[in-house]
Amino acid sequence: MSALSNSDFLDLVYDAAFEPALWVTVMERFADIVGGSGGWLSQLDMVDGSGADEADPIARTDPNFAALYIEHFALRNPLSNVDDPDRYMSQWRPKVLTDEDWIAKEKLTKTEFYNDFLKPQDLHSSLMIRLAASGYEIATFNIGRPERRGQFDAADIEIAEAHHPHLIRAFQLGRKFAATRRLSGDMASVLDHSPHGVFLLDETGRIRHVNRRGEAFLAEAGGLVTIRGRLSAASLDAARRMHALICAAGSLDRDRRGGGSMALPTPSRRLPLSVTIAPARPDRFSPFHVGPSVVVCVTDLEAAVSLPEQRLRDLFGLTPAETRVALALFDGLSSADAATSLGVSFHTVRNQLVRIFEKTGTSRQTELVRLMMRTVGDDPA
Repeated sequence: MSALSNSDFLDLVYDAAFEPALWVTVMERFADIVGGSGGWLSQLDMVDGSGADEADPIARTDPNFAALYIEHFALRNPLSNVDDPDRYMSQWRPKVLTDEDWIAKEKLTKTEFYNDFLKPQDLHSSLMIRLAASGYEIATFNIGRPERRGQFDAADIEIAEAHHPHLIRAFQLGRKFAATRRLSGDMASVLDHSPHGVFLLDETGRIRHVNRRGEAFLAEAGGLVTIRGRLSAASLDAARRMHALICAAGSLDRDRRGGGSMALPTPSRRLPLSVTIAPARPDRFSPFHVGPSVVVCVTDLEAAVSLPEQRLRDLFGLTPAETRVALALFDGLSSADAATSLGVSFHTVRNQLVRIFEKTGTSRQTELVRLMMRTVGDDPA
């Protein structure tokens, strides 16, 4: 089977961006495609293996193993803990790996983690598709396989690499909508409360709905524009690229349908706007349109679109420097990238993060981000 011939699977991947519960079905379907048995969408700390949550999506796996991992095996996982986290994160890139890229199989099979955690689940090999990194935590799409099916091979990795950009894009879209999803279960409200510009288009690029932040982007000169009701860009080159991505996302040919991302420079910003374009089934947005749908999510990389600084200072007593670090991590920057962006040393950011944990009553970055998401959800604005 061609990696991308299963267009229904790609539709499912992008559906998961708007309905997180579907990640379980995504993992089940992908496991079937590559000959796996089940999966886990993990967000683990590379220092001590922590970060696992019993609510994390797992597929075809006894939920009791999630609790067992949290209680005992987080510190014993040779596939997540590293000796030098700072160096590791500075070299981290999103890519597809197997367990044998981490540790020799003969060595893995001698560990407590393999014999008391993996083997009882009939797991012998792991396919690990990296999705995102923030601080020391890495989000990974994991697929397991029993010993009788052999190790994941080059053909399986090729399939995973072909799907990799779509999985990343859907995961990142889901993170962008996660905070505002708490405001309402209704997708219309989720879109309209989003701090990102969100456009719902038909298959030709005609705007069917735009939220308040999207309208603000359209009002600015030199960036996004509308041409005969269709979303476009002021720059000819950017307009051509955007048109191609929209056409692909809204294609009636299911084998052509897919998503894409692009940077959109604007005259008033040092950094470009980040534009993500993805297909979406119309039933996700039934108040707006009944035909093929395309979602365009626009993020201002220079704006603190996630949380007002004063609110964080008032709620948790953070200093201005600590607030800037917290906002940078919430917006998806790693600790190293946050240090570069803020013009301070990596060790300064680490020390500030320790104080942020103390003041917010959290102990790891996923807890901090979830707390900040709840703060957004409580904001009536």
